[in-house]
Amino acid sequence: MNSSIDVSRRAVLGAALAAPVVLRASGARAQANTLTIGVVSDPVTLDPAFSASFFETQVVYNLHETLLIAHPDGTVTPGLASFTMADPLTYNFTLRENLTFHDGTVLDAEAVRANIERYNDPAVGSIRRADYGPFKAVTVTGPRTFTITLTAPYAPLPLVLTNRAGMIVSPTAVKRLGADFASRAVGAGAWKFASWTKNSELVLEAFPGYWQGPKQGFERLVYRSLPDETARLANLRSGTLQLIDSVPPQAVATLAKESAVKVAQMPGVGFNAFSFNCTRAPFADVRVRQAFTAAIDTAVVQNVVYFGTGEVSHGPLSPAIGWAFDKTATGIKTDAARAKSLLQAAGVTQPVAVAITVTNSPQMVRIAQILQAQAGQAGFKVEIKQIDATSLITVLRQRDFDLCMSPWSGRYDPDGNMFFYFTNDGPNNFAGYRSDVVTGLLTQARSVTNQAERAALYHKAQAQLIDDAPLLFLHFDAILQAATAKLSWTQYPDSAFRLFDAHMM
Repeated sequence: MNSSIDVSRRAVLGAALAAPVVLRASGARAQANTLTIGVVSDPVTLDPAFSASFFETQVVYNLHETLLIAHPDGTVTPGLASFTMADPLTYNFTLRENLTFHDGTVLDAEAVRANIERYNDPAVGSIRRADYGPFKAVTVTGPRTFTITLTAPYAPLPLVLTNRAGMIVSPTAVKRLGADFASRAVGAGAWKFASWTKNSELVLEAFPGYWQGPKQGFERLVYRSLPDETARLANLRSGTLQLIDSVPPQAVATLAKESAVKVAQMPGVGFNAFSFNCTRAPFADVRVRQAFTAAIDTAVVQNVVYFGTGEVSHGPLSPAIGWAFDKTATGIKTDAARAKSLLQAAGVTQPVAVAITVTNSPQMVRIAQILQAQAGQAGFKVEIKQIDATSLITVLRQRDFDLCMSPWSGRYDPDGNMFFYFTNDGPNNFAGYRSDVVTGLLTQARSVTNQAERAALYHKAQAQLIDDAPLLFLHFDAILQAATAKLSWTQYPDSAFRLFDAHMM
């Protein structure tokens, strides 16, 4: 998981409004060459160097282009560049000819070098630095050629370069705009920045110099921020929106019967889980974490909250990552009596007072209420704390919680779903979990190129995680999105919109 601290697509839905808001049809909507998209939240930044939320991905994959491209099945093909691996420590890249940024400046090897060094410069403080793993240097070898060298083998690198760490922005614009680059970023993607009215409308316009040619099905992408799930559905049905993210699971069956709209769903690569705060009482004691986990019947969450979509999880590796998924893995068995016994063994006074922190979305509040009721029967006294979606990352980073939702939108490579979450010094180790065994297994898995050997290491690490219970794993969400039935587009298992091939039929 690249080092960005993503919040999952559905887990951070905003608080429900009293009644759905139906947007007025703007001039943009009236244009046949405009695609209007309903999203849960505004981005925080358009700069991939500091992008830390899932919400940014819905925009940045259309604004910026990556060195390499990942397809829905996880295969990697050339993007801005092609590559060869000279040896496990050396990757040679060749850029396409005649590449330019949105500001007209040349996208050459020097520009790539500036980007990669910016990502890896400690003084810049980019959260992409960890994505590059054992990075040593980037060297320009010609006008369109460059080499990335490593200090140790790093199998995830090609897939890392299909994500935000592989997005190449205009170095000229970075210098010219300074802090304003975050809200007016200049990249090389299929669309360029046009305007942004915070918490209302963000507009991108087609970039005619895009390397794949002027084939975009739409001249403009208009993003509308609508935290309320009912409002997004209402505006899709009215035609004000043509594409929406984060369809509530309870709406899937009804939408399937409507001819004017179409639901798209597929297994996601991420996971929905809660971090225990392993650094303080009561969850510093593994027996208390195991007790809470034993109290929870995840099948109830699957049926009541997710309406049968997706599937129950016992760890961080999704079935969407088929080669690494462990079909034999089982979590801690639901057993309230065993939970009470574990609490007794831990010597804590029952009921054990803890707080669950969730975003103020209907879905997450429902999950918290189920956890509250089930844990209450096993010796816990649970309080629910609600926060807004934009505060979640701060709460997690500051470790200001007992038990806090820690969803992850996922990566194609299992390293992206485990290394930063569960290694001792991982940037997304919100739980404060420390295990030399798990850290060693995940570090070794990075350096192994044989897929079967890597899978075995991930299975061992996941088995240890299940026993140590630093996270309460709940669910592998299905990616649930919807569009007008006339829209043709490609869905991805990380749920990010990549809309170059989208068009009206």
